[in-house]
Amino acid sequence: MRKCLAIAVAAFFLAAAGPALGQDTESATLSVSGPEEMVFDWAKQACVKSHVPDAPARAFRDGDGNVHLIASHNDNRRFSGPDLNHLQPECAVIYQAKKSNVLGQYDDMGWISGLWTGDGKTVYALAHMELRGNRAPGLCSNKSYSSCLLNTVTALVSHDGGKSFAPESGSGTGPMVANLPYPFPNDRTARVGYANPTNIIKRDGWYYAMVFADGYRDQKRGNCVLRTRDLGDPSSWRAWDGKDFSVQFIDPFRQQTGDSKDHVCTPVSTAKIGRMIGSISEYRGSDEVIAVFGDRRTEDGKTASGIYASTSKDLVHWSEPRLIFEAPLLWEDSCGAEGKVFYPSLLDPDARTPSFQDSGDRAYIYFTRYRLTGCKVTWDRDLVRIPVKIFMGGMVKGKGGGTPQ
Repeated sequence: MRKCLAIAVAAFFLAAAGPALGQDTESATLSVSGPEEMVFDWAKQACVKSHVPDAPARAFRDGDGNVHLIASHNDNRRFSGPDLNHLQPECAVIYQAKKSNVLGQYDDMGWISGLWTGDGKTVYALAHMELRGNRAPGLCSNKSYSSCLLNTVTALVSHDGGKSFAPESGSGTGPMVANLPYPFPNDRTARVGYANPTNIIKRDGWYYAMVFADGYRDQKRGNCVLRTRDLGDPSSWRAWDGKDFSVQFIDPFRQQTGDSKDHVCTPVSTAKIGRMIGSISEYRGSDEVIAVFGDRRTEDGKTASGIYASTSKDLVHWSEPRLIFEAPLLWEDSCGAEGKVFYPSLLDPDARTPSFQDSGDRAYIYFTRYRLTGCKVTWDRDLVRIPVKIFMGGMVKGKGGGTPQ
């Protein structure tokens, strides 16, 4: 991997941690410890124009010990190699939804976003599934992309070690994991729904993931926590309701809504994390989970845009976020030569779990860098990583240096 310019290490300050299950939640400090590394250079390595990192990077080991990473557009492809440090892009499409304008099929445009495997052969996934109502005859009167976009989450499965994925229908209920409990929303001017599921982590027999909800009717804006005991049953996922995991999402294409308030999730720690979480990772040897995300925040009178980290014991109560590094974010007005960044994820090459859900003291932040043309985002998007040191509970002293070992 080629070395790029290093991103300056941001200053960190000790923040008060929120309670979790009656205990204090430590704050994690992630400090940049080396220069950027190019993982995928679109201009030189793309198989087709749409071969871009358009979702956070997810990794897993197959049954033969090889490592695969997915950070793709809706024509989903993967990177493969002997380990996370030696990956090459593959041109074969491993999953692509059928762009069906029958939206109740949940088969329009899908991005693989969350992964989990226990044996490297059967690989479960959560997909960010866009249902584009502007293509469905007579469904969305506005006819524009954004105002007709309904985001949902669906379940996928691979039985060949991640070479191909298909919708997981479970007991025949269909692949839907999360959708709003209303007939197709036709009374808004922007996207709505549940989007961008994180990676899946397993804790105490439960599988957890987080999704981002846009504010609409009874659904409040923010990050929601979901869990299940059975990844093979999409209908078994339950969301946090503010007290317990009791929210069952319903399929409005097939079911009567009833009381919609019973079928929307309660976002967690909205005062601390107001933007989409890119990934969640267990800090090895503890019960702490580290979330990374892009945000623009003000602390001690200074406003900074960039990638932040927050910590939790239960995925409900989160610590005050800490800046990892400053960078212009995708949604901001910026014309800098280095472009914009988004879709961060935390991955440790030495993770001990097949789905890379754990991290030690040294890891990498992976993210997409958008190269701009005339201040506009184009197809030119690279997958980049930067090494970080992780310290739980306080400041990392010294200048760091080196890369994760």
